[in-house]
Amino acid sequence: DMVNRYAGRVRQFLNRGFPPVTNWLIFLSIIFFIGLNFLRLLGFNLFGLFQFSTYRFYLRPWTLLTYPLVNYAPLSLLFTLLWLWFVGGSLERSWGGQTYGFFLGLSTIVTGFAFAFVALFFGNLTLSGLWFTLTGVTWAWAKLYPDRELLFWGLFPIKAEWLAWIQAGLMFYQYLAGGNFFFALASISSIAVVYLFAGRGP
Repeated sequence: DMVNRYAGRVRQFLNRGFPPVTNWLIFLSIIFFIGLNFLRLLGFNLFGLFQFSTYRFYLRPWTLLTYPLVNYAPLSLLFTLLWLWFVGGSLERSWGGQTYGFFLGLSTIVTGFAFAFVALFFGNLTLSGLWFTLTGVTWAWAKLYPDRELLFWGLFPIKAEWLAWIQAGLMFYQYLAGGNFFFALASISSIAVVYLFAGRGP
């Protein structure tokens, strides 16, 4: 009974006001981080159950949606969640929860399939982390508010459109430095989903 009461309070907190989809994604990311790392300390490494592996991914189809929830480094997770809360929350308030949730899911799946396609020619790869989804979210937000300014790294004022280019450029360079141009393109494929949406939705 006490567990149900606390669960009800958590649900009420996450669904109260805007942005509920962003709140739930942040909550699930934290639960996954704590849960998977705690189980690893006990000797159960379950990260592979939720990461997206391009090799025979169809055997674990749910990983097409769960790989953004798998994060290893606490500082990286903290930064991505703050980014998601600010940029994703703003986008959700503009589009509404249903459209925003659809966009997040589609961006995540498109990125997974893009990597799976490239992997057919260049070998297996494993995906995890929110950065792939945040690329599309940041690009969509910058399309809506190109002149909005925020502090990059908390120090440097930068316009939204330039922030989107920098974030996508860093993702692209990360895979390009690994030696594969096509994996680099796949890493920013969620940007393509943005152009299926215009103004306040699809």
